Amino acid sequence: MKTQESAFDFFNDKEMNSKGKGSMKTKLLLLLVLIFGIKTNAQWEKVASYFVGATGQMAVHGSTVFLYGYQGAQYVYRSTDNGTTWTNIADKFPDKVYYVHGHGNFVFAIIGVNAIYVSADDGVTWAAKPGIAFTGGAIMSLVSDGTMLYAVSNRNAVFKSVDIGNTWTQININYTQAQVLGLDFAAVGNTMAFCAANLGSFISADGGVSWVLKNPSIAIGSVQAHNNEIYGTTFGMFKLVNNDWTKIASGFPGGLGITAGTKGSISMGTKIFTYYYDIITQSAKIFVSDNNGNIWSEAGNNLPTTITSSLNNFLAATPEYLYCYISSSQTVTGVYRLKINSTSAINDENISSDFSLEQNYPNPFNPETTISYKIQAASNVSLKVYDVLGNEVATLVNKHQQAGSYVKTLYATSLPSGIYFYTLKAGSFSSTKKMLLIK
Repeated sequence: MKTQESAFDFFNDKEMNSKGKGSMKTKLLLLLVLIFGIKTNAQWEKVASYFVGATGQMAVHGSTVFLYGYQGAQYVYRSTDNGTTWTNIADKFPDKVYYVHGHGNFVFAIIGVNAIYVSADDGVTWAAKPGIAFTGGAIMSLVSDGTMLYAVSNRNAVFKSVDIGNTWTQININYTQAQVLGLDFAAVGNTMAFCAANLGSFISADGGVSWVLKNPSIAIGSVQAHNNEIYGTTFGMFKLVNNDWTKIASGFPGGLGITAGTKGSISMGTKIFTYYYDIITQSAKIFVSDNNGNIWSEAGNNLPTTITSSLNNFLAATPEYLYCYISSSQTVTGVYRLKINSTSAINDENISSDFSLEQNYPNPFNPETTISYKIQAASNVSLKVYDVLGNEVATLVNKHQQAGSYVKTLYATSLPSGIYFYTLKAGSFSSTKKMLLIK
């Protein structure tokens, strides 16, 4: 009731009399969005029933969504209409697809034994890139920190590329007390976290030169970088603060007790999503935080509570939707979708639920950052970047585009450090946001 009272406070008599009918229409639109839009958009819906294996995974690049895995045969599904329809593109690859990852303007795929394929058109066509020379192990996943591209092995090595995968530099996690079998990796600048089977997380504060084995009471099983911070999932949810793990549990059922765990965390803009499960009740939910993990709340309603067997990378997000692949019983298994930008109706000075410009990520950045936006209808679109004096320094988009969600990357290699502004114009819609380049 408190939420309804706050919404209806928009309609006190004093404001109605002073603002007039135009204001009344605006307030009515806002009220409808607040009361009805959020309620309907907060429902999970099943958009596909594909089974791509017990450890199936998902990935996105811009508004293109990928679902892939192996179950007797290779499956790589691709959707360009928010998961409504899917096409199996597995025949484009000569071997098993282990991982799909979007970085900059490209989509990368790990194929077979350490081979890498890349697509410049969101998965329509693929071409082989030079593989990674690594003996004694295999490359299992790819990770970005907004600038660098990392390839994570199943041994004690991570490979870093500063030129979009053309060349790689090996980083070793030196540990002599046990064999290191790599599982996951995350980086924010020179701060790095590497997860290994049965050992948990290794932390480096100097870009991988030295490493320290560091875990809470239960070993970290997976790590992710969100909004320039590193998070760890296990039985509990943790954030790396001053190179040590701090538990974050506010909003989770029971404060994340010893039987509750998290996995599959991802982020989109300022929102962080994680998959919560309890091994005693055998139930699961997805939670979201919009304040760097300090407080969490359930994301959406009606998601099946059966715990998915997928271990990681089964969540994916575009600026408009959150996706979840659940591998379970035949009736439950499939892809579920949740609309996550339902509050974007209030954006700058424009009252529209179908136009939006997101904050760039990462921010601050160096030297590249991504900008996401959505347009309601086919429009002449421009997305330009300006310095503090108003000089145009980059044009990211200047063409006619169809309705949909888009992601563009700004490469600021030639720009000096400082504050910049980016402006989206589409039809009568206009929005400007600020970003910070630090070199």
